[in-house]
Amino acid sequence: MLDRLLKIYDKGDIYKALMQGENLFPLEIKLKKITQKEIQTNFLGVTKDIQKLKDLKLPLVYKEFYFKALGKQSFPVLVRFEEIDEFLEYIDKKQEYYDFVKVYEKTVTLYPSLKELFFKKPSTLLEYKTVWDRLLKVVEFFVKNRTPNMYIRELNIEEVDTKFIEKHKKILDLLLCKILRVEPLKSVSNYTFEKRYHLKYPLPQVRFRILDRKLHMSGISDLSLTCKEFGSLKIECQKVFIVENKITFLSFFDVEDSIVIFGGGYGLSSLKEVEWLNDKEIYYWGDIDEDGFAILSQARGYFAHIKSMLMDVETVEKFKNLKVKHTNRQKNIDLVNLTANEQVVYERLKNDYYGKNFRLEQERIPLAYAIMSIKKRNF
Repeated sequence: MLDRLLKIYDKGDIYKALMQGENLFPLEIKLKKITQKEIQTNFLGVTKDIQKLKDLKLPLVYKEFYFKALGKQSFPVLVRFEEIDEFLEYIDKKQEYYDFVKVYEKTVTLYPSLKELFFKKPSTLLEYKTVWDRLLKVVEFFVKNRTPNMYIRELNIEEVDTKFIEKHKKILDLLLCKILRVEPLKSVSNYTFEKRYHLKYPLPQVRFRILDRKLHMSGISDLSLTCKEFGSLKIECQKVFIVENKITFLSFFDVEDSIVIFGGGYGLSSLKEVEWLNDKEIYYWGDIDEDGFAILSQARGYFAHIKSMLMDVETVEKFKNLKVKHTNRQKNIDLVNLTANEQVVYERLKNDYYGKNFRLEQERIPLAYAIMSIKKRNF
């Protein structure tokens, strides 16, 4: 019976009643109905079960029954707790409940607008009751400091560390949006939490190599900078190559007046704010699959003059025996920024012209062939 009562408590209905101004008491828990057949066939077992309930000192409610064979009999039919304290004392949860009441009352006193949240989703406070005090400390900080302009690691909040805030971004945003009267974030990924609450966060990095020795910076050729820093550079190069494969990036050969950028797939969008790229010759070399052409189309949306390299029919035909299976391919997507020749290859990929799930990865094309092509085509 104790387990049954604890399940009732853990379900949280008494907490919900508190939040919604309701009263669940007296609380009645029905007992299993005893039939005349059970009494006749197992009288000793029935009396033992009843005695066990008596030994538990439960507040039992009895009812009289009349049986033809046994006459009038009185059996317990339910457990009835008249007041909440009686119930809490019996399951040894009185201290825990009233600690919770203090937290709840403190919360709605500090931030009355959270009542609306608790009415709609009473389970919110229950779910986080063990860390609620620390959540309130974080909430208080952001209410008082609307533009901290710091990393989470720098926030000086008692008993709260970086991991705690990172783990609880979703509930923190839910609480803060009720207080600040804004819509909750759909997702807290991609640093949306940091952006909303004016926190610093790791900025995207651009990794590039300078392919012409005379352009090296203090003898350094391989650098990683934030997009903002990269955008402020004055590199006197003429050509910019963008490649998707890291090893291809690292082993890219020397080209006069040129740099090579490690594209990193769809993260290429971080380059769109780099204005000086508009004045350079840009060449994109990606995998020959649907994603590769989608990234090319995306990049051309930022830089209309970008040209592709080694993503043509000739390259596919020459190295199609090196194909691999393309998993998680993007199917039937129309790309608006491809040239006529690029569109031919893309349509063939979509229609499995070269084979089902065809993919020709950049790193499978011999580097010697890439060098020859660049010199031949005078990229």
